[in-house]
Amino acid sequence: MPGGFVDLRLNDGQSSEGGFWPSFTDIMMVIMLIFLLAMLTLLLKNMDLVHQLRTSLDAEQAATAQAHSTTDINTQLNKRLKRLEEQAAMLQMRLINLGEEHSRTLAQLSSSEQQNTQLKENLSVLTQARDVALTEKQAMENKQAELMARLAARAQELSAQQQQFEAKLAEQQHLYVLKTEELGRLKSSSDTQQERMKKLELEYASLETKYQRLIRPARSSLGKVVVLVRYHKVDGRLNIEIKGSADSDYQPVSGTVLHKRLSAMQQKYGKKLYVRIIFPDDSGLSYTEAWTLTESLLRMYDYYYQE
Repeated sequence: MPGGFVDLRLNDGQSSEGGFWPSFTDIMMVIMLIFLLAMLTLLLKNMDLVHQLRTSLDAEQAATAQAHSTTDINTQLNKRLKRLEEQAAMLQMRLINLGEEHSRTLAQLSSSEQQNTQLKENLSVLTQARDVALTEKQAMENKQAELMARLAARAQELSAQQQQFEAKLAEQQHLYVLKTEELGRLKSSSDTQQERMKKLELEYASLETKYQRLIRPARSSLGKVVVLVRYHKVDGRLNIEIKGSADSDYQPVSGTVLHKRLSAMQQKYGKKLYVRIIFPDDSGLSYTEAWTLTESLLRMYDYYYQE
């Protein structure tokens, strides 16, 4: 103790230093615990969010897969409808060809009868020719009956396919009720397919009417005034040519002029007007276009369709 005084600050300084560090350690421990609890809470929330995100992604992928599956089914149905339309068009063209062949056959028969009337002295030859003609006619009737049977079988097959299509369409309509707004748009496409099926049914009904017409006598140019109408396309544009009985060659006309000339001929010749439609091999017209032109023109002016 230099100077005779006691240094009281020494003991006081040690006691205050010893109380400061435990308190600082406790505060840091509390801060550390709060930090750990906050980190743990954030980790738990992140894990929950990741789980929800994966669940939503799985649900979205499942919905997308179902939509793709439905789209593929509709695409296949559209392809089947196109094939049916092409088959119906081919049947129509076959009917047209059959009518032309039948007309040529009847023309040959009438020519044979005229020759037989001029050769009355040779009765045996006339009888043989008549027998041959009857045989050919019977063969033609047999061919017609066979064609009718094939067409009836084809109609039954198409009816069965239509029933299958309607069953699949009903099943898809049931699925559309369970789908989202995107699947609702697919339902509108199925309604369009139903309209196409109704159109096919109308076309089949029209075909049946045409089959019934095959029973009555076929068209013949014998004793009729023949007018030729030729259709063909050039650069996508429809060209029309007409040749009357007094014309030496075809004359190009417009659609309006064509109808005026045919209307005038119909008023003049009445039920003796025979309209022959010609489509060259390179006409550029589809089966459907050719059938539509032929059907409309014959119904308006040809004697066969006026009876």
